[in-house]
Amino acid sequence: MDSQKVIVVGAGISGLAAVYYVKKRRPQARVVLLEASGRIGGKVKTVRRDGFLIECGPEGYMARKPTLTALIKELGLGDQLVRSNTGTYYIYVNHRLRRMPAGSVMGIPTKMLPMVTTGLISPMGKLRAGLDLLIPRVYRGRDISLAEFFGRRLGPELVTNMIEPLLSGIYNGNLSDMSLEATLPQFASIEKKHRSLILGMKHIQPPKQAGAPKKAEGRFLSLSCGLDVLPERLASFADDVIMNTPVSHAEPGKAVLSDGTVMEADAVIVATSPKQLGPLLDFPEAWSLTNDKRSTTATVAMGFKKDAVQSLDGTGYVVSRKEGLNITACSWMDRKWSHAAPKDCALVRTYVGTADNAAIVEESDTEIEEKALADLRRVGKLGTPLFSVITRQIDNMPQYTVNHIQRVQAFEQALENRAGVYACGAMFHGVGLPDCVDNAMNVAERVGAYLEEKEKAVNE
Repeated sequence: MDSQKVIVVGAGISGLAAVYYVKKRRPQARVVLLEASGRIGGKVKTVRRDGFLIECGPEGYMARKPTLTALIKELGLGDQLVRSNTGTYYIYVNHRLRRMPAGSVMGIPTKMLPMVTTGLISPMGKLRAGLDLLIPRVYRGRDISLAEFFGRRLGPELVTNMIEPLLSGIYNGNLSDMSLEATLPQFASIEKKHRSLILGMKHIQPPKQAGAPKKAEGRFLSLSCGLDVLPERLASFADDVIMNTPVSHAEPGKAVLSDGTVMEADAVIVATSPKQLGPLLDFPEAWSLTNDKRSTTATVAMGFKKDAVQSLDGTGYVVSRKEGLNITACSWMDRKWSHAAPKDCALVRTYVGTADNAAIVEESDTEIEEKALADLRRVGKLGTPLFSVITRQIDNMPQYTVNHIQRVQAFEQALENRAGVYACGAMFHGVGLPDCVDNAMNVAERVGAYLEEKEKAVNE
């Protein structure tokens, strides 16, 4: 029989990983990658300028998630893996930078003395947080928002001053919308087992080892050559990469291009942004995910001479929303990643735009840079930048709102009725690079099994 054909729609990290794993599982299959834009990589974008290496999208990934590390090594990039440096992390609250209390995890205290002495929370806020030791369980097996869960356990002040800034830096969402089950199920499990988050978090912290203290390891990995090398390497496994080719509809046996061209295939993998799921697949459960909340953000990366940037022991800070700034967080990239800037220079990356304030992202580069600089200078000393690189993510950052898992399950059950059509991406089972790769690998395994069954049926 003719070789089987698989179409992958979307050349972000999910689609590219799907290409790789399908070819690994079924080398004889012909894999065609269709991308609506003129570049591959999706949110992964690296700019090289004057000795700086600027990650405009993800800067790295959680080292504890193994699939992506294994993939990088399989691709021959293992010697480029680098671990982030460690350092103090700060929160800007009550008009000054304050150190994260020692022993706090996601803003939840595991040590009493640092929490008692921190200026992040008022005395009344500390007393309210301490009620976590006494109050009954909040999560009762029904999904609730992070704001409700943490607010009822630890009180509004600790949520506003510590937990919300930290989580917003990861998910860029509004805690009153975000799903506990989909974003932080481990805290529901801790509460179920220990009732108190403080006691539970303290219980799961590793005990101190006797003897000399072990130097803390950075929790993130990246590529010293630039993360964009990863999508380039993955794309090389496709038999055809067709750019600037939007797809209007995907259904069993074919993908229909926006110009009406029909491309037949044995299997189609949809790996697009959430807003395209509904139009491409056109069934209610797909539209439900497309109609869910998304956020719009921008990153502002600026290069400086090192003496133009305030010297602090740390890798960056997050900003409490009650401060009224446009920026939500700031990373001192050269301190976090040794390869990010020349030795005599600093690279600062800040973030603007939230689920509640997307308008700033629509402004011009000059206006965004001016507002970001003004806010950064309110926080600490900062001179004149050598350059800036602004990257917008418009309406494509998925928000895992309450009951997200149930909507994804309904979508995946509905998709099973469309033989040979599959979907993967940040909308489903995690927004980080490793989560996307895990999802793509699982989908590719199912595609491979489907192709084997199809081939067997033809040969019988």
